[in-house]
Amino acid sequence: MAASLQQQQQKNGVIMEETQTIYSTYLGVSFAVFLSLLPDNVMSLLPTLQSRNHYLLHRLRKAEEELFELRSRRQEDSKANARVVEIFATHRNAWQQEERRLLRRLDESAEEISRLRSRLSEVETREAQLLAESDDLRREVGERDELLNFMSRHKTHEMGEAGESESVSGEERDWGGEDEGNGGVKLMFGNLGNGDYNDGFDPNYLSSGSKFWGEPRSPPNLWQDMQYDSIEPAHHVKHFVVRRESPWKIDGESTGVPSKLKVLEEELLNLEKVGRSNSPKVASSMRKQAKRYQELSGKIDDLCRRMQAIDPSEPTMSSEFRSQRQTEFLLEAFQLQQRASETGKKLMALQTEIYTSCIGDELGVETKVAMKRSLDSIRTNFKEIQRNLEVWLARIMGDLEGILARDGASRSRDYFCPRYPYVNSYS
Repeated sequence: MAASLQQQQQKNGVIMEETQTIYSTYLGVSFAVFLSLLPDNVMSLLPTLQSRNHYLLHRLRKAEEELFELRSRRQEDSKANARVVEIFATHRNAWQQEERRLLRRLDESAEEISRLRSRLSEVETREAQLLAESDDLRREVGERDELLNFMSRHKTHEMGEAGESESVSGEERDWGGEDEGNGGVKLMFGNLGNGDYNDGFDPNYLSSGSKFWGEPRSPPNLWQDMQYDSIEPAHHVKHFVVRRESPWKIDGESTGVPSKLKVLEEELLNLEKVGRSNSPKVASSMRKQAKRYQELSGKIDDLCRRMQAIDPSEPTMSSEFRSQRQTEFLLEAFQLQQRASETGKKLMALQTEIYTSCIGDELGVETKVAMKRSLDSIRTNFKEIQRNLEVWLARIMGDLEGILARDGASRSRDYFCPRYPYVNSYS
């Protein structure tokens, strides 16, 4: 069996050798026939073909190099793409975590909003309760003021019938000059309980069906170590008080500032006539100072007009609104006082500049005397205007502070005094 296979392989080898020999012979004969059939000028084209062959080989090598470079670049790009995909995956994880965190914060914010809304509803409910309580307090204060006014009118009527008007007027003058906050109420109610068995009330005023009012009373002093002021102690007894005019009811002409400004303007014109070419800068500074005083006086006058429009003794005005307006007026007066102080400092600087610049050696004796007299008059007018404005503002601020302190003290006593402190029942 093995021998037959070996013989078969040898036969195949011989056949292949014969086939290769035939192919080689055929190719050689074909090439020889091809060369014999070529024209004569073909040999001259052989160098051209060889050069073209070299060119094609060069391009082939270059193409192979570019292909190799493209393959390497492709590999680098694939690596870079893989890196980008990895980075993007990392960022995507971070973005997902951030998204989850924001969603949690959104849920927390929604819970916070719901909690704040519930608190807001509670605050609104509390506000409604406070408003209701404030309305009750205002109603109680109104009732208390009505009772106080009734007692004051009734007591005044009895005192007028008894012929005690002279003693009362003397006490009122003392009260108006010394203490406007507490004396008025003490004057009105000072004699209660000294033999007045019905506490100053008309018997028809008391309700017959009320057990509280119907209980018997004994004549001891009803106040019993208690001092009480109403919310507006001086508003409804204004006709009792003899006092000076409020500073905001005084116009600018009454203070003398406008007239002094007119005199100052004339003196400045006279000074310019006396020393025409001497120190025009100082004359301009004095005119600016006069203009400052004129503007300040106008602002104070405007403040007084606005304060006159709101009468502090108006009974229909609420105490909160009145206190707020009085506080605003006080702050504005304080700002005007600061401005007046700054204007006074500028006046002091201007005085030193006047005497060092206006009177020179080139002037004559008579001119110097006239200028010195005019400058002294101008300085005096400036000082008087400054003093009048400061006094005017001080009076306004003092009056406002007194009103605010009186109202504040009255309101603070409401927290410590019971309802209707002037009514006591005795068993």
